[in-house]
This record gives sequence, structure tokens and C-alpha cells, in this order.
Amino acid sequence: MNATHFVFRFLIVISLCVGAGPARALLPFENTGNLYVSMWAADEIAVFSPDGTPIERFSAPGLDGPRGIAFNPANGEIWVAGEFSNAIHIFSHDHQWLRTVEHEDFNEPVGVTFRTVDASATDALVYVSNSNGNEIMVFNQAGELQRRFSTPSFSDPNCSAFLPDGSFVVSNRLGGSNGELGSVSKFDSDENFLFDFSATGIASLMAVARQPNDSTINEDDTLWATSGAGDRGIYEFDQSGNILSQLLPVDIGDGRDIVPQGIAFDSQGDFYVVSYLNEVIKFDGEGNFITRFPTGQGTARSTAFQGCQMDANGNCVPLGVSNTSVATSSGRSRGGSLSFLMVALFMASCRKALRTTSRTLTR
Repeated sequence: MNATHFVFRFLIVISLCVGAGPARALLPFENTGNLYVSMWAADEIAVFSPDGTPIERFSAPGLDGPRGIAFNPANGEIWVAGEFSNAIHIFSHDHQWLRTVEHEDFNEPVGVTFRTVDASATDALVYVSNSNGNEIMVFNQAGELQRRFSTPSFSDPNCSAFLPDGSFVVSNRLGGSNGELGSVSKFDSDENFLFDFSATGIASLMAVARQPNDSTINEDDTLWATSGAGDRGIYEFDQSGNILSQLLPVDIGDGRDIVPQGIAFDSQGDFYVVSYLNEVIKFDGEGNFITRFPTGQGTARSTAFQGCQMDANGNCVPLGVSNTSVATSSGRSRGGSLSFLMVALFMASCRKALRTTSRTLTR
């Protein structure tokens, strides 16, 4: 590629960064706060700061075997799937138990995800992975069943995520179209099954999460999945199901054993993986190990980041909390100051786009 073409591509990248709004591709939240981990055997949810400092634990009457965690984008409520209580337990943003969603067909619900890509926060539907029913059940926020869907390859569907185009991916823990012992099942935005994908070494695929690689260009967003058995790896795929990279226990930090379970991205692009051995491992967006910290006793399973509004000083205000100085979507607070986090996200987006262009130019 000649110098003229290089300059042209470089200017395109710069124009995308300058013209982009803040973190449009980040799902489910533009800004994240504390990390929540379901402690399956203790029937509790453990809360940690992003650096791993324990904050508190909370529970609810009847909660048994907590698994998937999701934050309601409309009001900050916390929805927790009770695997053995056969219910969805709902808490306020400050961890007070509010109510329970039950359904006669619940048979060990383990995953819960809000669909926010093509609906307002107040209208976002809730997708529940009904594991022993081998189906996805879709509810409104009042807890009323709207519809359900499945695929013959489902065998114990677990955690799920949405892509920016509305397509839906599910960690199909023990199933796969080609006899796999675990795969990712992908559906289009109308919930029609598309295909399964997996990789050598995967067995008991536990969770899947989308990596928001760039603030405006969603086609390069990748998917990370965790394998709770087999080689106990963490895998990165493109949206077509092609394997891009893998992390095995021996490659992570000091090489100690892990049993990967839940996975979640923060608004900086780093991701956190929960290990069944009561530990959380943090990586940057390229899969480089950063740190690890203990969860305490209780069998760590699933994880999610709290959604935040940002106040004028760049501090996280949990969704559902009224604050007159919360920053607007343009990146400026009502008081007129620029959110520091929006600037950080903007710069990270530019760096990512420039790295992508650089790799393309040198191929």
C-alpha cells in the first residue's frame, strides 16, 4: 500500500473517532460500576469494587442456587436467576429484595439478559435461559411471559448476550449441532436459529460475552466464551464462529488451575472471568492477564457489572438513583463539565481503531 493510501486510511480513522458519540457499542451499559458475583452454594450475591475489594453480600427469602445476574437498564433493579428456587429474584439498586417472578414451566433457570439493542430501556424484554427446559423464555418487565424459542441442538442453555444488530448468542452448555459437548448457539434478531460454533478442547460451555471493540464500528466485535470442563479454556471467536484466540490455565498469571464460569466486560474494555474455585481473574481487551482476586467461600458462578450514570465529577451513580448532576449522553453534565470517563472511552476507541488500521496496512 502506498503512502497516499496510508494517509487516506489514517484520516478516515481519525474522522470516525472525532465524529463518534460516546461508547455506542458498549452493551449492556455505557458506564459500569461494581462487579456482582453469584455465590451459588451460599445463596448470596457478592459485590466487589472493580479492583477486587469486597463490599458486601446480600440475598433474598427463598433464593436457592443463584446463577445469572442482570441489571434492568430502566431503573437499576437487579434480576437474579435462582437455579434451584425456580424463580427470578428481583432486588433494588441498593440490594433490597423487591419481588419474585415465577412460572410453572421454570425448570432450573440459570441465565437472564435484557434486550436493549432495539428497544427503550423501559420496554426492554428479559430473556431467561430455562436450562432443563432447553429453551429461552422471554418476559416483559412485569414478569409476564411473552414467548419462547429453542433449537433441537439445545442441551442446558446457560448465559447469553446480544450483538448490536439484535442477534442473540447463548452458551449451549452440553449441546451442539455436530455432537459437540458445548457450543455457542446464534440466533438472528427475530430469534431464528442460525448456527452453533465451538472449538477443540471445549466441554461444558458456561458463558458467553460480547467484547465491544470500537465505539461505532460493530462488525469487529468479538465473542468470548468459557469452558468449565475439557481444557478449561477461555476462547475468543468472531461473529461467524471462527476461533481467534484462546487462553488456557497454564497461560494465565502463575498458571494455577481455574474452572471458568461467568464472564463480563467493563466499560474500559477489560473483562473479568469467574472461576468455580472462588476466584475472579481480570484481563485486558486483548486477553492479557492483569490480576486475580478471591471471592471468598460460596462457589462463584456467574457475574455482571452494575450499570451507572456518571455525575459531573466522573463518579458512578447507580441506575435508579436520582442525581441532578448526572452527565447527559453528549458527554456533558447539566452543570457543563465534561465527563472524564467519556474522554477516556473516546481515546480508547481511537487507539483501538488505529491498531486495527495498522494491522490491516501491514498484512
